[in-house]
Amino acid sequence: MQPDNNDRSVEDSIDRRQLLQALGAGGAIAIAGCSGDGGSGGDGDSDGESSGDGSDGSTQSVQFLTMGVGDNIKQFFEENNTAFEDEHDVDVEFTSVTWDNARQTVNNRVDGGEAPDVSRWPARWIPQLVGKDALEPLDDMMDGEFGEQFYDGVAEGTMYNGSHYGVPWAASNKCLYYNKDVFETAGLDPENPSLDSWQDMVDAATQIRDSDASVPALGLAGADAIETGSQYYHYHWSHGADLVDDEGMPVVNSSGAVDALSLYTDLHLEHNVTQSSPLSSTRQDIRQLFENGDLGMVIGHVYTGLNITAAKENDEVDFDYGIVQVPRGPEGRYSLFTIDTLAILSQSEHKDLARDLIRFYFDEERRFQYSKQKGFLPVVEAVGERSYFSDSENWGPFVEAGQYARARPKLGNFSEFNDRMVQAIQEALADRKSPQKALNDAQSDLEDAME
Repeated sequence: MQPDNNDRSVEDSIDRRQLLQALGAGGAIAIAGCSGDGGSGGDGDSDGESSGDGSDGSTQSVQFLTMGVGDNIKQFFEENNTAFEDEHDVDVEFTSVTWDNARQTVNNRVDGGEAPDVSRWPARWIPQLVGKDALEPLDDMMDGEFGEQFYDGVAEGTMYNGSHYGVPWAASNKCLYYNKDVFETAGLDPENPSLDSWQDMVDAATQIRDSDASVPALGLAGADAIETGSQYYHYHWSHGADLVDDEGMPVVNSSGAVDALSLYTDLHLEHNVTQSSPLSSTRQDIRQLFENGDLGMVIGHVYTGLNITAAKENDEVDFDYGIVQVPRGPEGRYSLFTIDTLAILSQSEHKDLARDLIRFYFDEERRFQYSKQKGFLPVVEAVGERSYFSDSENWGPFVEAGQYARARPKLGNFSEFNDRMVQAIQEALADRKSPQKALNDAQSDLEDAME
């Protein structure tokens, strides 16, 4: 995936080590358990061991809450939780909740005094939870040898108000996928697709629309879901627009923002190059369309390519795809970068044991297996340097995208902020309001919410 010359190999166009080091752009999203190899580094324990015996002679337990554990990673946690139990003579009470219920579950447990010991979640939740005094600072781990294993920018993504409130669990960013078979049918060059800019993408989509290709040209997310914002922000930032200023105040209705939302909505309303129902389509819906071979292009994570590769090996799909960088706009190119973090809750009565669990899960081989199976960019430098990632046609473009990475702002009320932005996107996409009106109204509401 080259931004300016798509026919060059990734090996020729980038220094992978440098780009992996560029994975430092802050972040957000969700994450689960984590324990590392003993790497000392001032983690609050004298010897890195903890007793599994409760004061009454019973086996001690540690509660580990995570989100969205699917079939591709379930066995990983089952095997490693069992290994931790055997190693420390404790019980791991492991719970996974769906993403739809995750935020409410966490808040309910914290507010009810029943917080887990260790939990995985998006780094974007840190400000709100710190505001509740719910998180244990982990500077004792992250400022020592243990913290040195992470890419600098990834580690910074867990910081808030000068302290680390979690350990980086995983990172992800996005690129633009295209179906080579669809491109060939439309008379486009599948090996040199010329998708550098948004206009290039529109031109290719229009040509697909007017061709004998029997699939929509481009997947567009417009459902009432958090991911609609994350799909749109690539357009927003690349037009020179921002979400908040340096003081954390909303600035969502700039002229660049209006241009960005106009482009986003025109893809459906004017150019007619999207699937038939963007307003009811989540990011997952359009990803699935592409993975089934029923879409020309989509912005997606690395696991889209991994899923297609696996499906081809099982003879479930039969098409070729390519990956390029997210198109650039008038003011640059951006790839949304998110970090999942593993945190210790302030209510925990087993903080040393929780640290042990984190160190256990950060054994290098465990980190490699997690990133490989789950489809997340590695957060540990030694893992990212393995040839599995650096030499891969699937992974290489996402490594490169690290240099364009940008994270959502850390706001205590970001979920509400994002919800209001999604509302504006939907209003414009449904042609109920002009992009200017939709963003002006959003700006006004967000300013009121900040008062």
